[in-house]
Amino acid sequence: MTDGDGPARSGLDRSELLGVDDVATRRGQHYGTVFIDCETGQPLDLLPGRDAATLANWLREHPGSEIICRDRAGAYAEGARTGAPNAIQVADRFHLWQNLGTAVERSVRRHNNCLKSAAVSDEGLTNDAVADHADAEKEMSPIEARIRERHATVHALLAQGHGICEIARELHMGGNTVRRTARAETPEQLLTGRRQPRPSQLDPYKAHLDKRWA
Repeated sequence: MTDGDGPARSGLDRSELLGVDDVATRRGQHYGTVFIDCETGQPLDLLPGRDAATLANWLREHPGSEIICRDRAGAYAEGARTGAPNAIQVADRFHLWQNLGTAVERSVRRHNNCLKSAAVSDEGLTNDAVADHADAEKEMSPIEARIRERHATVHALLAQGHGICEIARELHMGGNTVRRTARAETPEQLLTGRRQPRPSQLDPYKAHLDKRWA
């Protein structure tokens, strides 16, 4: 079918709900951009490069996307704004879960005193499992918490099929740090050998300092 301006689009190369992500054609060296129809799950296109111009040019050539689902890369955000300024940008499912998990973990650490209080029943009996967990959270230093959070995030990305260099770019971390974290099966392997905290004059003020730092 044709119209006065030329061949009509078949509709197979565009999507109102468009998914955009990078894909490794040669992991750690060459990456491209993949376009997915989120309603059908079918791939639409695969282009070399993952910069803003790659996305913007494709969107101009394939107008009609109303919602663009992407990762948190700044290049894709800029490309979507340039190529489809009227489209709504949303985060993909993985990053939504990652953001939620990070927020929940920080909230739990910030309110660990509430967990310890809830561990005591109305009869005054203590739920040992909950109390032990609350004590462990309370004793966890900010550095240990960050290491555990980093370990969970890196292994979640590895399970999604992302490579070391890709994870380093996404999390703004050094490649060696990501490799060391990836090799550790548990966070404890990264914590082994770390100097145990000793009593200091700052102990009475650590809760206040942690709050201010957060």
